[in-house]
Amino acid sequence: MSHVNPASASSSLATARETAAARLPEAAGTFRRIEGARLVEPAAIFDYMDGAGELYLAYRFDHLEVVEYRAGEGDDILVELYRMRGADDAFGLLSGDWGGEPVVLGGKPPDDRPRALYGAGLLRLAAGDTYARVMATRETPAAREAVLALGRAIAAGRDPAPAPRLVAALPPTVGAGHALRRDSACFLRSHLVLNSAYFLSRQNILDLGPEVDAVTARYDRPAAASDANRVRVVLVAYPDADRARRAFDGFRAAYLPEAPAGAAAAGTIVTPIEDGWAGARRADRAVAIALECPDRATATAFLAAGLAALQTAEATHE
Repeated sequence: MSHVNPASASSSLATARETAAARLPEAAGTFRRIEGARLVEPAAIFDYMDGAGELYLAYRFDHLEVVEYRAGEGDDILVELYRMRGADDAFGLLSGDWGGEPVVLGGKPPDDRPRALYGAGLLRLAAGDTYARVMATRETPAAREAVLALGRAIAAGRDPAPAPRLVAALPPTVGAGHALRRDSACFLRSHLVLNSAYFLSRQNILDLGPEVDAVTARYDRPAAASDANRVRVVLVAYPDADRARRAFDGFRAAYLPEAPAGAAAAGTIVTPIEDGWAGARRADRAVAIALECPDRATATAFLAAGLAALQTAEATHE
């Protein structure tokens, strides 16, 4: 991984934007800060990291601040502070992987979803509009304590933000005993992120983008181990009804081309495909999609529940 030369950013920009890094202590246990914060802007994100930059740009990335600590040769901690344009974006980055040990760094979250996860020397957290990664090159008890101390410094004074409305609105159960897998719920805005959670298409057939809120999640029947008893949902809230209609029509044409055109015109599609039943339903600026359903009744139930969740999220927004 290469780093951006801090001289590439203007001093005035660095002064305005390094507020998160400025809150970090000079030392955490035996680890001491070794240089000032480096600033990485969106145009330079691919110079800083290979490949993964797309992930951050998909969540309305504003800038990155990087700080390094060292306790001795080979004992380093790298702090990456990804400043996003909203708390939903920071949460979305965390929601892409719920693996790790949940830790509480500051105030208690307003729900039962963690805002910080630790594992193998890496701490990931969402604090307000900041998504942070704190990484020790070598995990030791001292490194773990220092990593967590830096996490507490990042979270200090920031009350944990509520989960995005679409995530909070996901129903815990649907139909005949399908239960939400909470560790599968991913808030997103980009088809690239959607494809990492559930591959739909190489093309952006749902017309996702920075102005769009979406969530995908999996529902399982607890007593059944078969993949046939797992259902995938995708719920999308568009900025307006016209865009929702175009996305619905585009999804039908690309993913369900054999569905009757009349059903699409009515705003609801339920049809068998090679891996079960699939369906989509549109109302106003919302689109609900259910995939891998075992039968028509299950698909219909998930579309109704998905649309209700979207309407609940819209009502809380108002």
